[in-house]
Amino acid sequence: MRGALLALLSLTLPAAAWSQPWQWAEGTDGLDDGATRDFYNRGALLPWTNFLGDWHDADDVPQGDRAHAVATVVDDDTGRFIEWDVTGLVASWVDGAHRNQGLLLRKISGPGTLNFRSREHVEPTEHPSLELRISGMTTNRAPVADTHLSPSTYRAQGASDSLRVDNDAVILMRFDLSDLAPGTVIESARLRIFTFPPQFGGSSSELGVFRCSHGHDLPPSDPVRGLAQGYPNDEGIDAHPDVIFSASFESATWDADWSTVGGNVDTVDSDPTLGFEPLLGRALRNRIPEAGNTGLNVRYVFPTEIGSEPEEIYFRYYLRLADDWRVADGGKLPGIAGRYGTAGWGGRRADGTNGWSARGLFQVIVPDDNPLEHHTPTGFYCYHADQATTYGDNWLWQEDYRGLLERNRWYCIEQYCRMNTPGVPDGVLRAWVDGRLAFEKTDIRFRDVPTLRIEEIWLNVYHGGTAPSPYDQHSYVDNVVIARDYIGPLAVTERQVVRSSVAADLPGSPAASFPVSALPFTDPDDVFGAGFPALLFYQLVPDDPVIELRIEAGALVVDERP
Repeated sequence: MRGALLALLSLTLPAAAWSQPWQWAEGTDGLDDGATRDFYNRGALLPWTNFLGDWHDADDVPQGDRAHAVATVVDDDTGRFIEWDVTGLVASWVDGAHRNQGLLLRKISGPGTLNFRSREHVEPTEHPSLELRISGMTTNRAPVADTHLSPSTYRAQGASDSLRVDNDAVILMRFDLSDLAPGTVIESARLRIFTFPPQFGGSSSELGVFRCSHGHDLPPSDPVRGLAQGYPNDEGIDAHPDVIFSASFESATWDADWSTVGGNVDTVDSDPTLGFEPLLGRALRNRIPEAGNTGLNVRYVFPTEIGSEPEEIYFRYYLRLADDWRVADGGKLPGIAGRYGTAGWGGRRADGTNGWSARGLFQVIVPDDNPLEHHTPTGFYCYHADQATTYGDNWLWQEDYRGLLERNRWYCIEQYCRMNTPGVPDGVLRAWVDGRLAFEKTDIRFRDVPTLRIEEIWLNVYHGGTAPSPYDQHSYVDNVVIARDYIGPLAVTERQVVRSSVAADLPGSPAASFPVSALPFTDPDDVFGAGFPALLFYQLVPDDPVIELRIEAGALVVDERP
């Protein structure tokens, strides 16, 4: 095959469980990763827009007051089921008018506190349920998640055997309706929750049902291409007038190109025990050692290498978290800095005159049974003149969940920094993941004096604050480019070897795993975006055939079509 990639179309098949990052998390007992007053997914650090949850009312008004259904609860201290007619709401989920993110139950009127059984209670006959009538038949569905949010605690309550609602606390509940095809007629739907004594308030209360509506997802978008598009596989990219430096780690003397080199590093083109697959040839491997902190500490210092310090810079690198990546604490990733050996790291507070930094960061991996299980939240860790404490501020890359990274996959990470006008909060940080904007902040005060500029690119992988890693763990870096203009993901014009494994419940066939050994791509996310498999059609130059990849009888078939 030869020529430039002209067309790429992916037809998605049913998504894996983790491809619903917008679901609120119930959480796991002892891990405190579920929904709270502040977060709809505390494990992934994804915040509500509004304190104590986001909803739409029956008029589709955000945080509105007209409930989809209302029930009156009389405080007579007797145990019984309370019912709400939620037929219209359930029908809107089944037909796809709204995404099923569950319901939020809150008090509309009345005093006091009401207690209900949760799905975790020891008595199953008192569990919540959704009673559905379809085609004349009635069935009961148990919730797949329930919890309550209280303003008095930052902890998740999803493992509790009770649910509470009062003038501040609200209940969240979600039912799986994915087996009901659009167009299924919902004849009736009744939410039933068991209330038990004691109740508090001494009179009746009205409780309303609202539709949960939260998330950080955005409409689908293509990756933004940059100057790298003119240099397939980054070959010859140094010739571009805006490129200051590039590194592919192919040479045995790669370290001579950098200002300083430290950490536990080597270069590899094979590392099968850690699930490594090369991006393009060799990559820089780093190891955070057991009982240690530093994996990578490599610097490109601008005044040393080019004799001056820029006011703005683009920095792109590829990152892959290894199979043994199991961080037990937050830590640091590569980024941009102007520390001058004085301030901007390690608790050395920035004050606008002494230094600053904007490294990447990682947080603790999201635990099992979470909608984003096994993903690592990433972002900026920034020391700046307006920082809240002695240590830097955490700014997570949460747009469309792009900064939540999986193990065993290459990601294109690009960062942009523009220094502020001295004394004015107009500095800029941006981050792209696989060519899509994941973060932007345009009101940063890095400095109050013009002598602080961009001193270095800092390839740093560091576990903690101070907490050492409890075990060895690895990650890989490749295809670094530093430039004066946006760089963008690698451009690939020939067939590129990609090894991955994708799985889905296919119509008419059991769940299976399909190894894909050779796919064309301009960016891995074009093929494996959002974690689900694709039927892929592509064409090179017009006189080349079209290649069709399809799944047939549980096997991946690759055909050339005339």
